[in-house]
Amino acid sequence: MLIVLASFLIPISVISTWAITTVTRTDKYVATMAPLARNPVIVDHLATKATDVLFSSNIVQDKVTAALPAKANSIVKPVEAQVRTYVHGLALRFFESEQFGKLWDGLNRHTHSAVVDILTGKQSALTKRVEQGGAIVLNLTPALDQIIDKANARGVTLFNPLKPLLEKSNSGLGFTVVSKDQVATYSGGFNLLVKLGWAVPVTALVLGLLSIAIAVRRRKTLRRLSIGVALFTTVLLAVLSLGRNVFLHQATVHNLDADLSAAVWDTLLRFLKADLRWMLLAALIVACFARVFGPARYAIWIRCHVAVAAHWVADQVRMLSGNAGQAAAESERARRVGGWIVEHLTGLRIVRVIGAGLFLVFLGSLTGWTLLVILIVVAVYLALLQLVAA
Repeated sequence: MLIVLASFLIPISVISTWAITTVTRTDKYVATMAPLARNPVIVDHLATKATDVLFSSNIVQDKVTAALPAKANSIVKPVEAQVRTYVHGLALRFFESEQFGKLWDGLNRHTHSAVVDILTGKQSALTKRVEQGGAIVLNLTPALDQIIDKANARGVTLFNPLKPLLEKSNSGLGFTVVSKDQVATYSGGFNLLVKLGWAVPVTALVLGLLSIAIAVRRRKTLRRLSIGVALFTTVLLAVLSLGRNVFLHQATVHNLDADLSAAVWDTLLRFLKADLRWMLLAALIVACFARVFGPARYAIWIRCHVAVAAHWVADQVRMLSGNAGQAAAESERARRVGGWIVEHLTGLRIVRVIGAGLFLVFLGSLTGWTLLVILIVVAVYLALLQLVAA
């Protein structure tokens, strides 16, 4: 019972620690959100949306119409399209600049406490400014003001009448971080983890140590605990993958761009997924060591061969350290290496396959090209082994 409870709570404690140290702490939250302002998908989306907001009224069309003679009304639309293209370029350069990155970080720092209140179900004066219809929306209207100022600096003064309208109304530029359904789906679990605080990691550690302390066979208990942690961690990684699909589906229901939601999900949870992968790797390593140091026949065989390999490496170092007989030593070393590869050919093939599997687990996002590269590397490795054996 202790092993099962500890195996379940240790991976959960990783999520609990992430919620406490990453989401609820302002500096860590700002650092977590920072890459979104540098994401090409989000930058292009904000530039297009900012341009749409600036051209949502007929100010540009009216000013162009007033500036041209009545007979030139046919070129009003082409002129407006050219102005729109120019303004979109200005907006794109602004959102790609370091200036916007600093503005983004400042807005996230200012609204962080409100975001935490919304995720934990609290209401305050600041949450009303961040929450719109149950969703968490970051107000980027100051970015519009700076784009208008940049247009003014280049002689395009068409958008000056929009400034007071943007400040008084809700028609400014906003970026939806999490939709209403997404908040409702994930805020309950987040709130529970925050309320439990450090009780989950401490309890998991105590249960794990207690299960080993009272066990008759501690090495075997440690191995079982490590395997249990690895299994539950794998399950949590799978749950996160399913949660990502739910997150994207809820975004499409609210007419949000799926690519934007994917960028938000992957950015917010990148530290959590990295911690879980390291937990999985550590659990597998501990389980392997606990197994290798056991009394099983193959464990003894592995230890003996490792000792033989260590002695062989030491002999090669001694042979190569002397000046005399280096050619003979190199020839002998090549012969022994080739013989060792032939003798352990099957094991080396298995090691390569296991390495490719671990690479896939810790890679994060898998594309067709990365899978093709992995397959090519595995094929070349196996071909080289066969060539050396021949």
